[in-house]
Amino acid sequence: MNGMKKIVSKALTAIIMACMLILAGCSEEETMEPYTIKVTGIITEETFSTIRQKVDDLENHYQLTIDMSEAIVDKVTAIPDYWLSGFFDEEVNNLLRINLPVGITAIGREAFCGCTGLKSINIPDSVIEIGAGAFRSCTSLSEITIPDSVTEIGDSAFESCTSLSKITIADSVTKIGAGAFKLCSSLSEITIPDSVTEIGDSAFKKCASLSKITIADSVTEIGESAFYGCENLLQITIPDSVTKIGDSAFYACCCLFWHSKMEIPNSVTSIGNSAFRSCGFSEITIPNSVTEIGNSAFYNCASLSKITIANSVTSIGDGAFHVCRSLSEITIPDSVTSIGDGAFSGCTSLSEITIPDSVTEIKLYTFYNCTSLSEITIPDSVPVIESWTFSGCTALKSIIIPDSVKFIGASAFSNCTSISQITIPYGDTEIGSWTFSGCTRLSEVTIPNSVTFIKHGAFEDCTSLSEITIPDSVTRIDGLPFDGCKNLVTIKYTGTVEQYYSFFKNQNFGIRTPTKVFCSDGITIIGLD
Repeated sequence: MNGMKKIVSKALTAIIMACMLILAGCSEEETMEPYTIKVTGIITEETFSTIRQKVDDLENHYQLTIDMSEAIVDKVTAIPDYWLSGFFDEEVNNLLRINLPVGITAIGREAFCGCTGLKSINIPDSVIEIGAGAFRSCTSLSEITIPDSVTEIGDSAFESCTSLSKITIADSVTKIGAGAFKLCSSLSEITIPDSVTEIGDSAFKKCASLSKITIADSVTEIGESAFYGCENLLQITIPDSVTKIGDSAFYACCCLFWHSKMEIPNSVTSIGNSAFRSCGFSEITIPNSVTEIGNSAFYNCASLSKITIANSVTSIGDGAFHVCRSLSEITIPDSVTSIGDGAFSGCTSLSEITIPDSVTEIKLYTFYNCTSLSEITIPDSVPVIESWTFSGCTALKSIIIPDSVKFIGASAFSNCTSISQITIPYGDTEIGSWTFSGCTRLSEVTIPNSVTFIKHGAFEDCTSLSEITIPDSVTRIDGLPFDGCKNLVTIKYTGTVEQYYSFFKNQNFGIRTPTKVFCSDGITIIGLD
């Protein structure tokens, strides 16, 4: 027959390969010649190596089809690992279609990985397992049906199949592996069947076109980064079966419930780190099943204006609501004992907050740059105000620091430009570096006689401060604590002039204006050298 070749391998008496060459039409793709390898007879291990060798021997101007539909599966039932892996292999990349035989039970690891020309493959009903990376980077594959026999879709099985727009997952599948559909940028809609109990880490990560997904009631866990970067995902229903939402599960789903309410079911006990970071919803309720809000859980949810936290929550993680710029009001329940670093930093609309008596720890940067925060109550349970906690709260006019506080960290109230009066509680032994720096309206400060150390820059640029009393308990002043206090003209020192000189010698503390120091023995020091 014209253009027909018959290949019979001595080692494969059961295999007949018929290869047909037909001239094509006028399009650029069709200028390549079709070439079909047809396999019949009983499949052995040598069958796969022979086919691979034949493919490698072909010139790269053929459009290749492998037809195994009439082959007989007996003892060898699995497609080998890496069988037609096609990275950097032009001949394999010209594989357009493959028909697998009934009886195959497994598709091996990366069996077709990198077959960038593959447009069509049938997965027979006999297949139970699709191996890790089996079809990874098959960038021309547009549609796939997972048959009822498959129980598990392996890790990265269809990762980077950028043309895959339609996929049907059968009810037999119980697990969708990590990264199974990661970077499938054309996938717009998917239904996860009732049989699935676990959505693996990064399973649908950066599926940029995915706008709708249905999660069945059987799913108990949504893995880390499962829907990370699904920027067009508009809504999702988390079923009551889900107990855990993994780290970064919906990170950067910026359209998710855009300006509407997000529902978290009562079954959820854990909201992972960055779980809803940079999402678009405006309202959310944390159910009473949740005990911990993870680090950065709602970081940069710019539209979030209302949140209800249940009484079950004991910990609010670091950066949990960082730069939630629309958040104006929040109630922290009595169950919370710890508020993490930067938990509400950059919440520029937050105007009022009550910290319950249960809280024993307010960490670094907690309310940093909350520019609308005008009122806050610190409970007696808090022993420490960490560095930068209220820095940049420009609307904060007054604050009562309870006697329980024994330490105020560096820059804790720096640039709180509306505060006019502050009382440092008895028991605090030092005023940290830049603690009140930039508090331009601060005109009255009470320093208790428990304080022994005033650090550099403590009152730097407090331009309204004209008078301050330093108790004789203070034995050390470092650097320039009053640098930029251009109106500070009076210092009252409760110790004697002898004590003053013995402790501070001829320090000027950064004061550049004519200043009088009134000592307890009636001696006045004119000017500071």
